[in-house]
Amino acid sequence: MRVEPLSSAASECVGQRGPAPFCATGDAGVEKGAGSPKKPPLEFAIRTTVAALLAFACADLLNIHHPWWAAMTVWLVAQPTRGLLIERSLARLFGTICGAFAGAVILTVWGQNLIVALMALAFWLAFCAGLGTIFRHFRNYGFVLAGYTAGIVVLFGLGDGDATAALALDRVLCTLIGLACSSVLSFRALPLQGATMEKQARDILDRVLNRVHSALTGLKPAADPSLISDIGAFDRAIDEHAAGSISRRLDALRLRHISGLLLELIALAPRTGSKHPQTSADITFAQDEPLQRVHHIMQQAQTDGHAAMVQTLTDLHEALDAAKWQTRRTLRFDFDIAIAWQAIARPVLALTLASLLWQVSGWQAGAMMAMTAVLFTSLFSSHDDGNQMVVQVLIGTLAGALVGLLVRLLLLPHADGLLPTLLCIAPVLLFAAWLMRQPATAKMAIDLAMTFLLTAQPGTAPVTAAVALSQISAIVAGVLIAVALFWLVLPSTPAVRRKLLARRIAGLTRRIARSSSARTAIPAHYALRTAQVRLLDFTEADSPLVDTAQACLATAAETLAALTETTGSNRRAAQEQAVQASAALTALINSNFRIKRHD
Repeated sequence: MRVEPLSSAASECVGQRGPAPFCATGDAGVEKGAGSPKKPPLEFAIRTTVAALLAFACADLLNIHHPWWAAMTVWLVAQPTRGLLIERSLARLFGTICGAFAGAVILTVWGQNLIVALMALAFWLAFCAGLGTIFRHFRNYGFVLAGYTAGIVVLFGLGDGDATAALALDRVLCTLIGLACSSVLSFRALPLQGATMEKQARDILDRVLNRVHSALTGLKPAADPSLISDIGAFDRAIDEHAAGSISRRLDALRLRHISGLLLELIALAPRTGSKHPQTSADITFAQDEPLQRVHHIMQQAQTDGHAAMVQTLTDLHEALDAAKWQTRRTLRFDFDIAIAWQAIARPVLALTLASLLWQVSGWQAGAMMAMTAVLFTSLFSSHDDGNQMVVQVLIGTLAGALVGLLVRLLLLPHADGLLPTLLCIAPVLLFAAWLMRQPATAKMAIDLAMTFLLTAQPGTAPVTAAVALSQISAIVAGVLIAVALFWLVLPSTPAVRRKLLARRIAGLTRRIARSSSARTAIPAHYALRTAQVRLLDFTEADSPLVDTAQACLATAAETLAALTETTGSNRRAAQEQAVQASAALTALINSNFRIKRHD
């Protein structure tokens, strides 16, 4: 591969849409309002509570059957910045509309046949959970929400004996009301998402290029033990940085691609050697010329015959030039069948088990048990630590159920009208909102509020203590089913995700080694880079697992470069090394050594 001279246009990061952190300098691109101080917990609590009460009041005045759903929406979209609020709201709107439509179809077509309706729901849950594993952050939330929204509509409808689409319409209307109230009261009060990644991105890029340049020139690289972990931290921050902006969201694909390329350069650097040693003073670059520096290092690698390094630097050079970067090149759906099957199995098993208990026992509130089990197994089906999340859900559910029972039996029967009803539920919502801003109670506070609203059911006719206790027992039983599935059957922990990712890296490396052409190896190579970056979310950078996975990344890159050569000897040697690296990683996965991880 011949490196063309660097054009003057390519040496400047101009004409970009949205921020380009790796090519920005100083404070460029920092939005107005960035760095705004965090709002006090009480201010957040008051604002969230008022928005929830307003949403409930609007839904009640419109005679919606489950007005508390509107208040729940306010809670579920509460976020610390405008960008995150926008993305969370859009994901909830998308998921609710799709899920409500699917639920309405299931109820309308198969509502009179319980078994068929549950089978159709299971298929929909599997489809949404499996597809959601391809995406991260709020895109994943939108898909799992589409799954469990259909579950809520179908199971509520079957439990109430109302196999019509009215329930689905109520769900959509409540979501729209909740989003509107949340936006009116929270949007202007929230700070803008500050573009604070430029300095961090540029620092990481310079450090990686320093290491590569040292390897190519025969210099001893400076000790930099935190470089790989810093790349992982940068990748984890991309979604929050990109929230609320289409241009930043598209640019996030480019930044993630760059993160994988940087890890690959680090992996390749120790495997290169200089044929023309230089001193550190032989070449200097201005601090605002990353493209020129990459181009120079690329020429040096080509001179020394390091084909894999040249290819990776070429990809990096193209990715750094945001004005010319083609987003469609990174629109590759990374589908991991092992992770997808686990995500699919959790809600489907929960629905199956809860439905069996419901039908065998003849429990009148069994549909609510099944709905709760489906909700939480779907919500955390792709979560990196679902085991801990369902424990927090259980704590919040128990607290919310107890408070909801007391309010429903002792206060709400005496609340005649909308205003007294709001006064009955306001103190609990205010306290829960305050807990939501405390680090120790943030996770369980949302479930406390959700369960409180679901058990208190403000705005409905009073019920006997026996009925209320039956419904609460069903909710708790559904959560216990979710806890049992996560802890006893299909755990979702950092250790499990780490092993699945490591196996994927080993498998992708073997696939590349067995490829007959570069064309067939390229998709696996992209997926390998992505998996390597994701591995850093669950493993310390100095872990033997990361070192061995880096060897897979390097040998895969060398194999891909060798596949473009006409001589077979270099190709066979590179493929053998890739197979050996894959085998070493597989052996490490199967061993019982302890891996340090992020807690």
